Amino acid sequence: MHKANWDDYRYVLAVARAGSVSGAARELGVNHATVLRRVAGIEARLGVELFEKSVRGYEIAPEKLRLIEAAREVEAAVGAVERLARAG
Repeated sequence: MHKANWDDYRYVLAVARAGSVSGAARELGVNHATVLRRVAGIEARLGVELFEKSVRGYEIAPEKLRLIEAAREVEAAVGAVERLARAG
C-alpha cells in the first residue's frame, strides 16, 4: 500500500482552495490530468470521497471538513519547518 506523503495533500488542499481541478492545476503549475489522478489516488487510498463533484466545481463534502482541516494543519507545520530551516 502506498503511504501518504505531504505532496499528496498539496493537491487536495489546492482543489479545496480553488474549488476546481483547473484552478488547482494553475496554482500548482501542473496539468489538469495530474490533479485528477492525484486526488483520485488519495481518495482511493483513504477510502473516502473528499469532494462533492458537480458542474459548479469541487466542494468539500461536509462530513470531510475535519479531514481537510487536518491537512491544513499539516500544511502549516511543513511551512513552519521550512521557515525554521531557512532561519538557520
